[in-house]
Amino acid sequence: MKGTILTKVLTVILCSWAVANNPDFRVSEGISESQRLIEIAYKAGGRDKSIYHFEKARAYRDISVLLASEMEEVGSKIFAIKSMNSASKSIEGSQTPDTLESVKLRKAENKISKQAVDPDSILLALKKIRDDKAFNCAPKELAYAEAYYEAISYEISKDKPKDSLLQTLYNSYLSSYLMAKDKVELSKKESLECYVGKIQIPSVPEAKEEPVAKAPEAVKEKVEKVEEPLLVRARVHFDFNKAKIKKEYIPLLDEVVRTIKENPKINIRIEGYTDSIGSKAYNEKLALRRAMAVRDYLVKHGIDPQRIEVVGFGKEKYIAENTTAIGRLTNRRAEFIIIQIPSE
Repeated sequence: MKGTILTKVLTVILCSWAVANNPDFRVSEGISESQRLIEIAYKAGGRDKSIYHFEKARAYRDISVLLASEMEEVGSKIFAIKSMNSASKSIEGSQTPDTLESVKLRKAENKISKQAVDPDSILLALKKIRDDKAFNCAPKELAYAEAYYEAISYEISKDKPKDSLLQTLYNSYLSSYLMAKDKVELSKKESLECYVGKIQIPSVPEAKEEPVAKAPEAVKEKVEKVEEPLLVRARVHFDFNKAKIKKEYIPLLDEVVRTIKENPKINIRIEGYTDSIGSKAYNEKLALRRAMAVRDYLVKHGIDPQRIEVVGFGKEKYIAENTTAIGRLTNRRAEFIIIQIPSE
């Protein structure tokens, strides 16, 4: 068994080395090879041994495809190679996160003012959430957020970065980062093993004169506490004055659809929000339209509408400052809260 795994590891390493040392390889070849090595890593148990590096391999592959669609051949090749390297690390079972580096601008005057994408703030946020044990509690989401930060860094470091591409990359980063942050906060609140390092077992008081008949009731009470409503948060962000779901959020919504279908005792509440621009009355309607857009997608893909509640909050409950374009984008969102129905 160990020999088989070692062979697969060597295969990934050799393929990565061969592609990296062949500057004339085609973009399509790089993407195909990264996908093939991801499949090899999956069959070798890479996802179970190191979900962080396995998911990062997938994120790098997605970025490679995106850059190829933007006719950015050099960048596409770079991230295809990154994907292969991460696939190799997942097979090896590496439990060490990648090094995060700050952006080095080629020109001092190279500022991204239109979209206000601040790589230093992103790097600081990623380091902070790493310190808060995101590698343990949200490895997949952290991997994607870091991969898209690297893509943002790559684009910003160019002489003439594309604002539209930067915005797309930032949207993907933000979605993954916020999901990672939510998972970490939930893990901290619930004292989950990934956060505290060990399962917290409450001390059992010594039985004094309690009748034996009450023991089953104590057990029942414990079960009921475990089965309290489970909240799982995620967010979909919208363009200014729009309620149309952007394509980068489709995989997230498909995951929600799958989760709801697999759990018949789960209902969902979708909450729509806006930024601070516009009147209160208009934003309340816009917030509801955003929540309804998410609802319609779920219903279209087989979810019973009776299991979905929608509400629009409009100009309230902001999660970022409204003084920058990025802050306003962060606030223009729909959140869905999956709720486990208590047993009767």
